[in-house]
Amino acid sequence: MDAEPRRGASQFGTPATLRPRLNFGKLDVNSLKRYQRVHKLQVGVPQTASKEQLVSAVTRHFSAQVVSDELKVIAAFVTAVQKRHPLSKK
Repeated sequence: MDAEPRRGASQFGTPATLRPRLNFGKLDVNSLKRYQRVHKLQVGVPQTASKEQLVSAVTRHFSAQVVSDELKVIAAFVTAVQKRHPLSKK
């Protein structure tokens, strides 16, 4: 994903210039459909939605997400990754 600076302030106090803007157009259609299915996005009929429609819906949904405690989210992510891929296998 491309990281491009944004202007203004983000919703959790960090200047938005530090938040990357993601280019969902670089994802393949299967990944967009998986995102749509997991997050139950309404974009017409899933089999007939165009890539542009999927990109638009995914971008709107992702942009609307609010992170209330960024550090807590990062810690939970790191914990989840560590559980899936332990550094040492016994």
